[in-house]
Amino acid sequence: MVIGVVEIIQLSYLIPSLILMMFVACILLHKILKQSKTFQNEFYPMVCYRTFNDILYNVCILFMLKFPSWLIMPQYYLDSVHIAPIYYVLAASTFCAIFVHSIFLSVIRYVAIYYPGKYTRISSSRTSIILCCLLFLISFGVGLPTLAFPSKYIYNNATNTVLPAYAVKSITYYNFGYAIVFYGSTVILSAIFNVANLIGLSKNNKKNKNKRSENVFAFYTLFTLFTTSLMEAYFCCRISGNFFGNQKLLAIANYSVIWIGDIGTLGHFYFFVFINSEIRATIKEIFCKVFGIKYAPSLVKTTEIIKSIYDSKSLRSKNINRT
Repeated sequence: MVIGVVEIIQLSYLIPSLILMMFVACILLHKILKQSKTFQNEFYPMVCYRTFNDILYNVCILFMLKFPSWLIMPQYYLDSVHIAPIYYVLAASTFCAIFVHSIFLSVIRYVAIYYPGKYTRISSSRTSIILCCLLFLISFGVGLPTLAFPSKYIYNNATNTVLPAYAVKSITYYNFGYAIVFYGSTVILSAIFNVANLIGLSKNNKKNKNKRSENVFAFYTLFTLFTTSLMEAYFCCRISGNFFGNQKLLAIANYSVIWIGDIGTLGHFYFFVFINSEIRATIKEIFCKVFGIKYAPSLVKTTEIIKSIYDSKSLRSKNINRT
């Protein structure tokens, strides 16, 4: 077993974060299923799906990548013929969800800013279900085909670690197809939509009384774009390592994905909690009930502020059409 100071630091923030993420994800799911009015727009179901996805991703990385790299039961991983394929399916599927979530979020904001009337019409629980189903189908549609390529755990002499690796080079072509072409396209499109959204917001900010709230949500989508860009860089490194048979590049990719994944999943989660007043108020309310503390709700509904802005724009557009 090789666990250093860095690994201890990682575990010290990862485990509490996963517990908190599960707690918040269950709160969101409960509120959505109860059809709480505040949590019924398309934003919360997508965030709920993304949070469960990120939990699965981190659990997968912890038990199937970090543990063997720390030489925890290395022989068990080396002898297993099932863990490596399962790792690649889950890793590819959960990674894909992050990219798809980013482009969905950017497109929804684009429609809300430039076509508020259409946004008001399509914003419903049915839309939320469709988006979440698409997230699932696209993600596992990318992940499941990795089973067609044999993989196993190998001992890397250069890094003195046990790591998963594909046994055939043909995986490079599939990796290139989904990681470079598909993911790269989503990153580019997300960047284009984010630039367009910022331009649209800058034009509306002079008349918008909730300028700070809109800017916070704009930064949220930019942060999501930034994390997906880091993940795309990881894929470029990993695919190059597989194609050229360069174990050092593979080791760098497997090491960097731990930190990039933490930024993209844990960073995304904490930023969501930080900017969202409804979820913070709900968490506070539950803790107060558990510990018998009197709770006085003071809701500053972030997403409702944003939605009211778009609804008012929709109303103005309808008035213009009538005249």
